[in-house]
Amino acid sequence: MDLHERLLVQVSARDVYDAVALAGHPGSGLVFTGQAAHDAVRMVRRIGYDGPLLADRRRYAGSARVRGTAALSPDWIADQVEAGATAPLTDSGYIGKGDHEALHTILEQAVHWEGTIAVLPVHARWVIEDRLPLLRTVADYGVPVALVVEDGPAYRPVPLPLLSAGITALAALAYGAEWAAIGVREVLRHLYPEPHEVRGGWRRGGARNAFVPELLEFVPVERLGEGTCGCSTCHGRPLRRLAGAEELEVNTHNAKALHRLHNRLLRSTHRERWWQELTLTA
Repeated sequence: MDLHERLLVQVSARDVYDAVALAGHPGSGLVFTGQAAHDAVRMVRRIGYDGPLLADRRRYAGSARVRGTAALSPDWIADQVEAGATAPLTDSGYIGKGDHEALHTILEQAVHWEGTIAVLPVHARWVIEDRLPLLRTVADYGVPVALVVEDGPAYRPVPLPLLSAGITALAALAYGAEWAAIGVREVLRHLYPEPHEVRGGWRRGGARNAFVPELLEFVPVERLGEGTCGCSTCHGRPLRRLAGAEELEVNTHNAKALHRLHNRLLRSTHRERWWQELTLTA
């Protein structure tokens, strides 16, 4: 039960009863999000789920997010281990533009917990202008990490695991990341700069966005076109029918469609080239 080349589905802790349906296929796994994420891990372990499970506390997001210089919680690490997480994630704060102190603080603490993954929620500049110092610092500490990249300009894929990502999760895998996680909802596919205007998220009665493989994009269900989908949820039916579907069905389509792309990636001999060609035709 390792994370090698996995494309995980990132969900809220309150999605615990639907989560297994979204990540029951080979090569998948789950990331639960929020303060109760470790409890969700424990619950799905008890019902027999044997895939990879992670718990992201997400202290780095929202208007009350903490800075990366904040102390990490040993209790949070211990709770994940007890719950049956595949590997514990640190409850890191946010690493702002040029905030080397925050970056070093997180890594210096994480190095003392063997097997723990240091979550690095970074300003977009870290993966654009400061990617070499970032990669060098991560290599120097030698601890497993997972990036969360704040919304910003497009950037070249970084060969490090990603949390709370969109389609860039597949790009990271193509460029050598060990694993990556795609959010099931818009709010879990982004790290919004603060302050920000909320875009998307959860809505009673249905998800706002459906993944369209030909576009490599999540599209609001009200704007879906005439195209069809051959995933095992859609069975060749028009995507636009998802405008009236329940949220779980939309999210299941998203997971299955992404799983098909993931399988194509894993079968590719030259993964970077495959990704580049795929994005050119989208």
